[in-house]
Amino acid sequence: GRPADADPHVIHVDTGGGRFDHHSTNDHSLSATELVRRTIAPSDQALARLARLVTQIDHAQADLTPIFNVNDLIAGFHALYPDNPESVVAAMSANLDAWYADETRQMRLELAFALRVEFDTPWGLGIAMESDDGASSRLAFGHGAVLYVYRDGQNNTGIAARSRSNVDLTAAYHDLRRLDPGADWYLHPSRRLLLCGTAKAPPRVPSRLPLDRIIGVLRGDFLF
Repeated sequence: GRPADADPHVIHVDTGGGRFDHHSTNDHSLSATELVRRTIAPSDQALARLARLVTQIDHAQADLTPIFNVNDLIAGFHALYPDNPESVVAAMSANLDAWYADETRQMRLELAFALRVEFDTPWGLGIAMESDDGASSRLAFGHGAVLYVYRDGQNNTGIAARSRSNVDLTAAYHDLRRLDPGADWYLHPSRRLLLCGTAKAPPRVPSRLPLDRIIGVLRGDFLF
């Protein structure tokens, strides 16, 4: 057959010795995905994040063993369509679009997180942030917070604490009910999650309190 890249209408990816074959080098920062990204969309930061993780997976540098992951998903589609690679590609395309959308969302969250407010609580560090996308437990807890408070672009408000912490939001719940009468505050049975609306369950009456007042409640400023 003809060598890879001989036909401009056919793209060879990964193996075959073409321009998107990274096997001629031991550079662990390269993969077929990364080579394509550098050629097609070098300035796309969300795609760069996606490609970085794909490259780590390709070089066995990402520990994915404890969780169901993208490799398992691909293997499942191959099991579902053993003789139809086109169906595997079609099925994975929607998943990759979703992955890309999430990376874009994570970038927005990181920008909002840079403007966070840090405060002390009886249980440790608290973090407050406001963004169209809400908040990120990964960012907040990764920064050492024991709890975080957020408000999103739909005026949903929430407070969430680490699942293994000794945080008890019962007193904060009663304070918020008194300071924010009528607002649709809900205390989860775990007592570590306090919500006034979510994307799936918008509040009948949203909170009218600014975040700094909610921070004050969590500090214990308004205990009744």
